[in-house]
Amino acid sequence: MKTGRSVKTILAAVLLAVLVWTAGAFAEEEPGPLKVEEGMLQPVFTYMDPLSPDYTNEGSDILRFCVWVETDFDTDGDGMDDLVKAVVQVPRAAAEGKYQAAVIYDPTPYNAGTLEAYDEDVSPLYHEAPFDYDDLYRKGKKRTPAGVRTTLEQAEKADARDWIYELDAPFGFPYWNHLTNYDYYLVRGYAVLEAAGIGTYGSEGFELCGMDLERDSHKSVIEWLTGDRRAFADREGTTEIRADWCSGSVAMTGCSYGGTIPFEVAVSGVRGLKTIIPFAGIANWYDYTNAQGVPLRNDVHYADSLAAYNAGGTFLDPELKTVNPRYGSWLWQIAQDQDATNGDYAPIWEQLDYTLPERNHIDCSALIVTGLNDYNVTPRHADLMFRAFRQAGKTVRMVLHQDAHNTLDDLSVNGTPWQHLMNQWLAHYLYGVDNGAEGFPEVMAENNITGRFESYEGWNAEAPRKFAARYEEAATEVSSAGLGQFTRDYEENIQGNLTEEMAEDFYLRMPAPLTAVYPLEVPENTTIFGTPEIHLKLTSGQVALDGLMITALLVDVSDQGTFPAYRIHTEPDGLIPQRETGEKLILGGGLKDSPLMTHVQEQTPAQRVSLGWTDLQNPGKGFASAEYTYQESGLEMDTAKDYTIYMMPTVYTLAPGHHLELRLMTWDPFRVFLDENFDLDASQETKLASYDYAYTVDNASLKVLLPVGSPLPEAEAAGEPSP
Repeated sequence: MKTGRSVKTILAAVLLAVLVWTAGAFAEEEPGPLKVEEGMLQPVFTYMDPLSPDYTNEGSDILRFCVWVETDFDTDGDGMDDLVKAVVQVPRAAAEGKYQAAVIYDPTPYNAGTLEAYDEDVSPLYHEAPFDYDDLYRKGKKRTPAGVRTTLEQAEKADARDWIYELDAPFGFPYWNHLTNYDYYLVRGYAVLEAAGIGTYGSEGFELCGMDLERDSHKSVIEWLTGDRRAFADREGTTEIRADWCSGSVAMTGCSYGGTIPFEVAVSGVRGLKTIIPFAGIANWYDYTNAQGVPLRNDVHYADSLAAYNAGGTFLDPELKTVNPRYGSWLWQIAQDQDATNGDYAPIWEQLDYTLPERNHIDCSALIVTGLNDYNVTPRHADLMFRAFRQAGKTVRMVLHQDAHNTLDDLSVNGTPWQHLMNQWLAHYLYGVDNGAEGFPEVMAENNITGRFESYEGWNAEAPRKFAARYEEAATEVSSAGLGQFTRDYEENIQGNLTEEMAEDFYLRMPAPLTAVYPLEVPENTTIFGTPEIHLKLTSGQVALDGLMITALLVDVSDQGTFPAYRIHTEPDGLIPQRETGEKLILGGGLKDSPLMTHVQEQTPAQRVSLGWTDLQNPGKGFASAEYTYQESGLEMDTAKDYTIYMMPTVYTLAPGHHLELRLMTWDPFRVFLDENFDLDASQETKLASYDYAYTVDNASLKVLLPVGSPLPEAEAAGEPSP
């Protein structure tokens, strides 16, 4: 990108002339040595690689060191409050008192290293004994430091081995693997902090996967940055260290698990958190593993697996061979409790639900980012976060891109680096730069046809429009009988397992009665903008059984056969392919410039627009997950009941010559595999549904409600998309 242009010119190009950015000048007095141009911080410091084995802070513009923040709870029961390790990167100028630095905080638990040995099977860590969750909340003793160490003293004593380490297999620990992700911001004067939370390698306590105590361990780190909590220069707690270099303004950001914790902490309303930028974050752990009363995984329990994967701090020996038996008991207990729900909303999921209105104490802004083709953490989570911020009356914006489970780090947004947009957002909310960031459009979405980012307003704000479905019969039966065999035959034909990139082909090949197909009368050029709803009456002889999945799928099909679309590549990383644009992101500070990328389309016979699932045992329920609890008495068989399937929110434009189809199925082989020949033992029969089931659709009752939106007029006038 050329330099020297005004911020108004840049933003007009980036946001398609949509924004009405304020014309006010930037603050006349810039904070210390920092430099502000074009509404964002510019490079002012020289970078030195912290991953060099012989790294020291001597002569470095950026100081690196570790601290251990004290929490208010003793989850591991050793009598002392748990400590959380944090790696701090702060410009030397801030440590020397020339200015106070704002902080970008990445709370990704994977930062500290993962237990690869338990990636597939956590059961060897189980200690099969009941666990009382209340025991986690016991208070431990506080440490009494003998003195205080300054930041400069801590930097002088810092040892790079605190963040560069690797343990022997089979644990496969890497070094602190996200340490260089924010180099672009470090050389511009932001400080960067990374902490993996309690129970992770280098920290104390238990890794609790979504529980409020895990959240509060990260909240504690922010409280240290604002001067409201104590941290130590060593793990023994003998010497205190203060964040006197910090302005008290903090942003949280990260991807996946690292995009989850910022939302959880934001809901707490902690002082000092000014904004969050979550990428592909989970808003509600129930909705990550379940949907409207049905499990989306063969194993209903999940918290035990992800917790153990990150629980390097729960072992009692340096070789990581002996896990704390209390932690093994917690892993076993939470697996039992989640498994018992069989996809229903229950107290164990309520503990992990940060979208409940009564938990909402949000007091910051948010720029929420997610992939429209993300089938790991689906766009529903971004939607739930958006709704929570809107309920709290706080500034919230959303960016929806065409990739899967990924960030936007190297992406070109209509010719401008994403990092510049993020820099402008952070400059405003952390340093008070008057660049009109509040004018960022409510939603920016990468168009599925042109690849341009278009701007929208009114996310899910208007009542969805009804579109007619075409059908010939009064009723249609959908059955699971033979679905397992069909799936096995398909996999044998392709000589492999089902992957997301072959989903459209698989769905199109499904015959009746495994699927029912309803062409929809949706005009071309219609843009779906929000959460589609499928309303219908169903009758089944098995409605009294729990966990019987109904699957709904919206598919885009071209009248001309194949067409270009954004397609996931399972190998090597399950993402949309990219290519270089020929432009560069100038990092500055001596860092090597990086190429800007754009997403690439490929030919497909069809494209998934949205998916949704619900349980036959949960008719008449609404949008909130908390409504999908277990039905004690069951339902009357062969009696029509009303169901609504709330599908994944999306922004999708139907191209000329294309039409939409609604496909209804039983279980979804891309989420679970329920083979009708599976041999249930006696204990499973009371918990799991029969895998051979059917339901009948009252076709006259079928209503497809699609939220419809249009790009803002200024965006339409911005010109043709780049090739």
